[in-house]
Amino acid sequence: MNKKIIGTNAGIIWNLLNNNQKWSITQLQEASGLSEKEIYSAIGWLARENKIEIDKTADNKEAYYLVIEYYF
Repeated sequence: MNKKIIGTNAGIIWNLLNNNQKWSITQLQEASGLSEKEIYSAIGWLARENKIEIDKTADNKEAYYLVIEYYF
């Protein structure tokens, strides 16, 4: 997997996360059709760009959502 593919996958994940909802890895896999490895590499890309947040749910699983920044 090269950086271009990871960047493309990051765009796919970013577009899914752009609905102000928290997503699990399973939900991202089903909606994107990407493998777990592809999703985690895309999440790493988005995390490096400070565009994603990761929370723990009540059942101690991870939930992913976009960082929303407002500039005035």
